[in-house]
Amino acid sequence: LRLGHLLFLLLLLSGIIPLAILSWHLSSDYQSVLQDLEIEHLTNSAQRLAEELSSDLARHREQLRLLGLGLVAQPGFATSEERLTAPWVKAHLRQFRDYNPEIINLYVADGADPQGLALSMEGWEVNPHVGAELGAVMDVVRRTGTGAYRFVVLSEAQEPAVIIGVPARSATGRAEVVLLALVEIDLAQRAARAKGAAEEFFLIDNQGKFLWSSSSSTETAQIESALLRTVDFNLELVATTQYDLTVAGRKVQTLAQVGPVRETGWGVVAHKPAAVAFREVRRVFSKALFASALLVVLALGFALAAARWLSQPIQRLAETTHEIAAGNFHRRVEGPGLGFELAELADDFNRMSDYVANYVERLQHAAEVNRELFISTIRAFAATIDAKDPYTRGHSKRVASYSRAIARYLGVPKDMQERVWVSAVLHDIGKIGVGDHILKKHARLTPEEFAQMKRHPVIGAEIVTPIAALREMIPGIRWHHEAWNGSGYPDGLKQEQIPLMARIIAVADTFDAITTNRPYQKAYTAEYALATIEKLAGTKFDPKIVTAFLLACRSGHIDLSRKRDRDNEPAPDLRVAAAGAS
Repeated sequence: LRLGHLLFLLLLLSGIIPLAILSWHLSSDYQSVLQDLEIEHLTNSAQRLAEELSSDLARHREQLRLLGLGLVAQPGFATSEERLTAPWVKAHLRQFRDYNPEIINLYVADGADPQGLALSMEGWEVNPHVGAELGAVMDVVRRTGTGAYRFVVLSEAQEPAVIIGVPARSATGRAEVVLLALVEIDLAQRAARAKGAAEEFFLIDNQGKFLWSSSSSTETAQIESALLRTVDFNLELVATTQYDLTVAGRKVQTLAQVGPVRETGWGVVAHKPAAVAFREVRRVFSKALFASALLVVLALGFALAAARWLSQPIQRLAETTHEIAAGNFHRRVEGPGLGFELAELADDFNRMSDYVANYVERLQHAAEVNRELFISTIRAFAATIDAKDPYTRGHSKRVASYSRAIARYLGVPKDMQERVWVSAVLHDIGKIGVGDHILKKHARLTPEEFAQMKRHPVIGAEIVTPIAALREMIPGIRWHHEAWNGSGYPDGLKQEQIPLMARIIAVADTFDAITTNRPYQKAYTAEYALATIEKLAGTKFDPKIVTAFLLACRSGHIDLSRKRDRDNEPAPDLRVAAAGAS
């Protein structure tokens, strides 16, 4: 792949990708805005029709309530029957109906007694279904003492109407009469005023059942089922929902808004196919797609021209670099512009890499020599420490070996294992500052002598501090005599306050102190030392360090086979063995 081709692809992608992202975001945002506007329009249609119907029903109910108050307010009637048979009542009802032409008929009955007198307008015939609904509303009003609504259809022409029932109470609070009004509601005309393109309206009850439809749609059962699935009718009927209908064998996504009709439990559904609702969205998306394609073609031409313009000086530089690598150091780049041709320069860089590799190899060799020198210096330090006391010859080396094995079984990184090893080698370097009469004393140390012995960790840390390469090992040198329960020295640290390095060396140091001959004791068996250390887990030693130590011993990474002197003396003074012995 030539650099010119690579530049062409990069420039093309750098133009197309931002353009595609921008186009997608703009079209997506605009699509979202248009969808929101369409949903808002559908919501307004449903809410407007629902609010109009709610207002009319509330107005008629209030008129009936006032009519009822007028009837029960007339004095001088002992019973409801006397009141309803008064000559002025029918005239009053007829006059009320004349002022409200939407009211088809009025019906007045005794408020408490179902067998009491009932009165209706003359000359009105109702079909049996409407008559049954009137009786049902009458029963509800008498039983509950509150108003009620019932939707009915008056004729085969499916003319919608509503039965409104209202109780009229006397001053004592007793329901004296019940008034029913059969009110015509011209839903078709109302829906025609409210609807937009391809919109249909339905009136549903609080169970999702259809009461009325603005069209003769054959998908009524599907819509009922979809509304039952997508709308929670236990809540106030305000919801926007989408569902699929099967029309002529194909699936049609539909958008619907449900608006509540107050006090009735009904809802007005404004329903519209999503394809119609979002037609403008698709048109905008198509235009954006066309514009994006046009811009891609322009970006293609620009990228091709720019790639050629950029690659020519790079090609010249590649040729010049090749000649210089071949030994023609007088060759210079001709013409403006600088760059490189990756394919041709690869071999030249390989030649330079050979020189670099040789140089790095020499540096690595020097580093290895320095490391060996460092390790030799550490071992010389250990030999110097051990030489002060023949009883501790090899002690530092063994403690370092044990410590590294423990670190390995703790799962610490390799570099940490090496730092633990170096720190363990140097852990007793501070004994250089302790007098031989104390180090080689065969009897138990006096308190003053023990105080001197306890200073060797601090002395060791002070010796190592000026050496930058050994500063990471100071924790193991200074604190390897601290105890898990805080009873150690020099600083009385406890538990996690004690650095991990020091906790490891403490166990290894104690094991070697118990299993080797010292001025103050003879060596004990390795088994005895293991049991003693295990017993001190949780008090003197970190339990997890002891566990790792025991695993290392049982797996053979810590050698227990070396012969040691045995005797029957009492258990060693671990305070001295672990803290003062070397």
